[in-house]
Amino acid sequence: MSGAPGEDAGTRRLRRVGAVLWPSFFAAGVATTVCFAVLDPGAIDLPRWLPRLDAMGIYTLGFAAFWVATTAASAFTALLLEDRR
Repeated sequence: MSGAPGEDAGTRRLRRVGAVLWPSFFAAGVATTVCFAVLDPGAIDLPRWLPRLDAMGIYTLGFAAFWVATTAASAFTALLLEDRR
């Protein structure tokens, strides 16, 4: 992603980070909504080593997992699109 003329390296990096995190945050929100529209958080059996979680805790873990996955996908896409001149 090329920046505007005269844009410093710190601003370019911040724009790249935002270009990865914002779409992944949005996609994680959509994925969480779709996932928990189908699955009941009370019906999910978590491993015994995890503390007992209520529905909000399950939603939070689900969103965090989706955000990590979509951030990795967005970061990989940004890496592939990077101009290596």
